[in-house]
Amino acid sequence: MKYIDVENWPRRSQFEFFRGFAQPYFDVCVRVDVTGVRQRTRENKESLFANMLFEAMGAVNEIPELRQRIRGDQVVEHALVHPNFTVLNANDVVNFCTGNCRLDRAEFAADVARLSAATQVLDELQLGDDAIRDDMVFATSLPWLDFQAISHPYAGNSENSGGFGDSIPRLAWGKIVENNGRSSVSVQLTVHHALADGLHVSRFFQALESRTC
Repeated sequence: MKYIDVENWPRRSQFEFFRGFAQPYFDVCVRVDVTGVRQRTRENKESLFANMLFEAMGAVNEIPELRQRIRGDQVVEHALVHPNFTVLNANDVVNFCTGNCRLDRAEFAADVARLSAATQVLDELQLGDDAIRDDMVFATSLPWLDFQAISHPYAGNSENSGGFGDSIPRLAWGKIVENNGRSSVSVQLTVHHALADGLHVSRFFQALESRTC
């Protein structure tokens, strides 16, 4: 992790402008070709969720602006950010757990499976210490719905944000659909406008599709 020199930062004026907004987040939803990742999942009998999460986090970590977070008047840039993802238990109640980004796909998938199994047996929401980390990306999947857009809750500067302020990106994808032999899915990325612009979001989607198509 490193601290950004805000005074000499090229986007200092954008940072100072957008950080004061009551709603400083913006969303982009794009249909992404995932034919490759879906085929690999089927052939190897792997978890589609784990493979999608692996590729999405790989794309996120390629973009420095998506690894930056606001801490008071300062901005930090993490060397690596990790997924905080949703898990559905037997009572159809959602809980959360934080995984670790790994370069090895098999290790990442095993980590997701282990964390998901441990979280599925919990009857109540348990966030733990991971809830106050800002080296995360909140990730969720709605495999039942081919959505066109989605909105998310934000902690803002409340105690639920761990004192960092809520500048953590949100990532969501929906139901995979097939058309003319290709598979695609709606993917939405939400970012804090003080840290990133449409250019950086576009770079994320380019990186993601290069990994999934």
